[in-house]
Amino acid sequence: MSNTLLPDWLTKHLFVYNPASIDPERLNTLRTRLSRFNVDNPEVSIVIPAYNEEANILHTLSSLADQQITARTELLIVNNNSSDRTQELLDLCGVRSIIERTPGVAHARQAGLMAARGKIIANADSDCLYPSGWVEAITAPLKDSAIACTYGLYSFLPSEHSSRLALLFYEKAAHLVNGIRNRHRAYLNVYGFNFAFRRADALAVGGFALDSGREGSVAELIAAGEVPPPSGRCEDGLMALALLNEGKGKTYRVTDLAARAWTSDRRLTADGSLGKAFVNRVRKSVGELGFYISPSKGTPP
Repeated sequence: MSNTLLPDWLTKHLFVYNPASIDPERLNTLRTRLSRFNVDNPEVSIVIPAYNEEANILHTLSSLADQQITARTELLIVNNNSSDRTQELLDLCGVRSIIERTPGVAHARQAGLMAARGKIIANADSDCLYPSGWVEAITAPLKDSAIACTYGLYSFLPSEHSSRLALLFYEKAAHLVNGIRNRHRAYLNVYGFNFAFRRADALAVGGFALDSGREGSVAELIAAGEVPPPSGRCEDGLMALALLNEGKGKTYRVTDLAARAWTSDRRLTADGSLGKAFVNRVRKSVGELGFYISPSKGTPP
């Protein structure tokens, strides 16, 4: 991966490691940095589902270890029945974790919601990197009682076969569509790897929609070589919609760069190429434009 056009802070977290043999010094340093999340009575819970993420989880943990936080914050990883070294790495890092045997990110997020102890849940993913101000930026708007759910934007980390410049153009187009949807359909923009809400509100609406099934786990499907269905029934957006419909408050887009998650570009590989992904996004967005700009509530047809 080329570091061209990438923020400098990312470099620290993009180190190479072998899941079967971690450098002891790196491991000890990371464990020490993460110990700040071992707190009693947390105000904020960072909750992350993980499924077979041995190749990425240390990068994510490294970025979270650099969070500049003022509130007592815990870190909780939900191991969604991984069969690789994910749990071993979590244990070596001294991170609090639980295991959810039922497959599917909705089940993992629900297990995390139930086990979390903070009043605010900041949802992240195990293949993403987060700026040091992420927790503060994504949770701050929740001080306003009129806001029930926040979400941040994203950028893609280029793989060996992709260009950061090309990904940047894709992101610009995606965020343009995001802006159109945000007027009346903000819940459609909520990304599972970058959103937050009050735990009490989420419990009051029944938690995550478990019938969204494995479809909600886009990263997991792509990693398994499966193409995600296009129905749009994902656990993240359905949570935002439930909060809205139950009068808990509106969905708020946080545009601060501190709230931008950097995620693997493997979410685009289901389309075969970046160009095809771009064309598919434009075609789908044009077809649904009327739905995006209409003021009524509801889920996509």
